Order: sequence, then C-alpha cells, then structure tokens
Amino acid sequence: MGFLNVAIGIYALTTNRLPPLVPVIWRDRYEPRRYGWGVLLMAVFVFLLVLGQKVLDWSPDLALVLVIPMIGCVIAACWLLIPTKPSPGAS
Repeated sequence: MGFLNVAIGIYALTTNRLPPLVPVIWRDRYEPRRYGWGVLLMAVFVFLLVLGQKVLDWSPDLALVLVIPMIGCVIAACWLLIPTKPSPGAS
C-alpha cells in the first residue's frame, strides 16, 4: 500500500495531473500538487506505522515517540486531500 501511494504521489507531482485512479466525478475538485503531497504523506504514515511495529520489540518508548509524527502525517495528509474546489453542481 505504501509503494502504491508513493507511485501515485510522484506521478501527481511530476506530471501535475491526477492519476487515472481518481474517479472522473472528483477529478475537477482536486489540485494535483496538493493531492500528490497528501498521498505522499499517507505513504510516510504507512512507513512510520510499520517502523513502529518493528521498533516495538527493541524499545517501546521509541515506538511511542513515533506516534507523534504519525499523527502529524495523517492530519496533514487529510487536510491536503480535502477537495479545494466546489463540486460543479453546487451553487
């Protein structure tokens, strides 16, 4: 899942277009750059989540410290993935 997010984020950032996976209905509501950064932050969250599970065996305190960047990545990614433009049918 993390590798797919990285690929989608890099595609959106380099081409300045949304990937074909985004439904046509939502395509005009997202800015490609914001979408790309949001998806990359979700990939960082997945990476930190897996890293936290691996580190838990070594040091539970370090795993607890990794929770703070995970929460930050999720909040920032959700903020970036919110559609910025109103839907075409909205008045």
